[in-house]
Amino acid sequence: MPQLDSLRTLAVLLVVVYHWFPTGEGINRLPNGTIGVMVFFVVSGFLITRILLGNRDRIRAGKTTLGHTYRNFFVRRVLRIFPLYYLVITFVYVFLPQASDIWAHPAYYYFYGYNILLHRTGNWADLLSPFWTLGVEEQLYLVWPWVVLLTPPRLFRAVIITMIGIGVLFRGYGYWNGDFDGVLTPASFDAFGLGALWAWITTERPDTIARFRQTLSITTIVALILLIGLLTLLPGDHLAVVLFQRLLISVIALWFVVGASLGFGGAGGLILNNSLLQYIGRISYGIYVFHMLVPGYAVPLLLRITNRLGVHLSLGFWSHRLLSLAVLLVLASVSWYLFERPINGLKRYFSYNERKNTGTTQLSG
Repeated sequence: MPQLDSLRTLAVLLVVVYHWFPTGEGINRLPNGTIGVMVFFVVSGFLITRILLGNRDRIRAGKTTLGHTYRNFFVRRVLRIFPLYYLVITFVYVFLPQASDIWAHPAYYYFYGYNILLHRTGNWADLLSPFWTLGVEEQLYLVWPWVVLLTPPRLFRAVIITMIGIGVLFRGYGYWNGDFDGVLTPASFDAFGLGALWAWITTERPDTIARFRQTLSITTIVALILLIGLLTLLPGDHLAVVLFQRLLISVIALWFVVGASLGFGGAGGLILNNSLLQYIGRISYGIYVFHMLVPGYAVPLLLRITNRLGVHLSLGFWSHRLLSLAVLLVLASVSWYLFERPINGLKRYFSYNERKNTGTTQLSG
């Protein structure tokens, strides 16, 4: 599904814009950070649930086991997420402890509980503040596979609907307790649940895809109108905004995820089939992880190096951001080719396919 990589590009660039430009002004009048994160969560909910549903059917058919599936699912997630994550937080811990709460509370970061710490401190000035989303994803990965693999098929749709409802209700609970950030995992359940709903439809109810897309298109138009109303008529801390902004954004994101997973045609397909966009999407994890480090630390270091070499660069706001973007793309590319992709290749030793031969269990590559 290469068009999903292009969606990742758009999502990660929205997050970069949110953190690199003044909040609430100009290009950041939209909640770009929230939009980007919700797109990531919907994509993740779709892809992860799709993998798990396929393996659930194989377990029920006796082709593999529950333990084998969960172990390999989690190991594959570890290989993709953990190495670069730990490399970056350790770098900050050793070299930039003053820029983060990691020195005072390392366990929250090293055990993927940073979103819980951020909920307590509200310190969005932390250099690693975007990593709350990685805590949310990893916490979900601990529980969601068991829910998908153990829930009877006839009840799974109800589980998804309940999950979506919990996301909204949990944000309401947070609102009444003065929490407007929604960084605890249940506050994002609706985004993951909408992605899971599409995975369930494509896997279990493919005959309803056309009808679902028609319904989703109407729902998306309504969601877009309501979102515009929320953004233009109500303050950001209003109850309706806290409850429904993420849900509306996630519905709109689902429309794009559905179209990209099936393959957009026309002008949309022409954009999403762009090879550069798809490449940036493949390295989007590195972009996400590095983007807070680049403008404040990597670019100043680069400028000091060029000054010592006799090249004196005077950068304005926009030229600084353009240089930061170039450095970020280079850094993420180097990370992908020299670090992430080689480690990611180890997934071949942890295939979901289990093949029994002469009394032993082998992993197919």
